[in-house]
Amino acid sequence: MSDIPPSHGDDDTWVALMHRPGPAAPAEGNVVEDPRFAEHAAFLSRMHDAGYLVAAGPLTDVAGEGMTILRLPGAGRLDEATRLATEDDVSVATGFFTVTVRPWQVVMQGQP
Repeated sequence: MSDIPPSHGDDDTWVALMHRPGPAAPAEGNVVEDPRFAEHAAFLSRMHDAGYLVAAGPLTDVAGEGMTILRLPGAGRLDEATRLATEDDVSVATGFFTVTVRPWQVVMQGQP
């Protein structure tokens, strides 16, 4: 039922990507309604297709902010996750969004 591959325990690299509007974002209005949001959606689709996307969505307490959880198989892939989040996501590379990449140590998971 889930597209998330089974966990390999401590061998995976987990990251939380904290997105917020960047300097090129509209000063007013919903960022999701801006045509440039499609670049971010395309990045999320690529992460899904690669098997890295765990979850993504807006944070409901601050307009325009969101979070994405990625899991890359294998240890020591934080640099790759950071490159993906900052360069492969065109919406970040062009300043529509800014992103903070946070390494995440998962110590407990629920059942899929």
